[in-house]
Amino acid sequence: MGTWSSSLYGNDTTLDVKGAYISFLEEQLSNEEAYEKLLDMGGVIGTDEEPLFWYALAETQWKYGRLMPEVKEKALGWIDKKGGLDSWLENEGKGTGWLKTLDKLKQKLESPMPKEKKVVKIDKNPWNLNDIYAYQFHKKYAKENDLFGKYMLIQKIGEEQIWENTGYTTIMSVHIYDEIFDKLPTLDDMAGLRILPLDFASATIYRGKKSSIKMRGCIFNYKPSHYPEKYLTFIGNMQGLLNFSEDSSLFWDVIEREFHQYYQNWQGVEYDTLGEGVYVAPNLTS
Repeated sequence: MGTWSSSLYGNDTTLDVKGAYISFLEEQLSNEEAYEKLLDMGGVIGTDEEPLFWYALAETQWKYGRLMPEVKEKALGWIDKKGGLDSWLENEGKGTGWLKTLDKLKQKLESPMPKEKKVVKIDKNPWNLNDIYAYQFHKKYAKENDLFGKYMLIQKIGEEQIWENTGYTTIMSVHIYDEIFDKLPTLDDMAGLRILPLDFASATIYRGKKSSIKMRGCIFNYKPSHYPEKYLTFIGNMQGLLNFSEDSSLFWDVIEREFHQYYQNWQGVEYDTLGEGVYVAPNLTS
């Protein structure tokens, strides 16, 4: 088990249990079915990590308004026995932080539970291959950086499989075009545009080298509210540039800041786009 803090989710086990339970709810399993499926997965039941299983499940069920009496009983029983403390006894604090975590968890589980939350499955791959959308800047960051109401172009160029909690999830791999538009662009406005590198190291690591640059990004959204459907306009579908460079990671909830930082970083920097990768052009040679 990987552990990095004494907080409830400062270890791999509790994070995995929480993530798996939420994933089962997203699959529209009932609370009881999600619980049984977690038990069927086995793994930590009967081991030193069993208390962590019940802590994470109880806290997550409580948060989603679905805490089962037997799960609450198991978690409180382990709290009374200070379950999980042994792994902290050799630390300088002798588990003081972990005991505080357990005390907070006990108070939460014994307090009134929130209303049951509806869980919606998040579609992390909503576009067709080669779809192009215009994204309109609309957040606080855009107002602070003279971007509000302007547009950028994003194109889906592929799909990636990533492991999340209970199985593989398909997410989109995208290109972003190196242009900010004052009004809604069309396919004709894309003529001659280059792909924006999704890489921050343009003028340092790559100076004087013919090194590969990250030109494509896997784009993530972890909450339904992260996907900005209201601010996306379908522009069209056409074959995108084939690109086999390494992926960067993009996130819908901070896409405005990420795009602007990449955009500023690469203005005035030339590079060559090749069939199997992207390389910095000679103008950076020292």
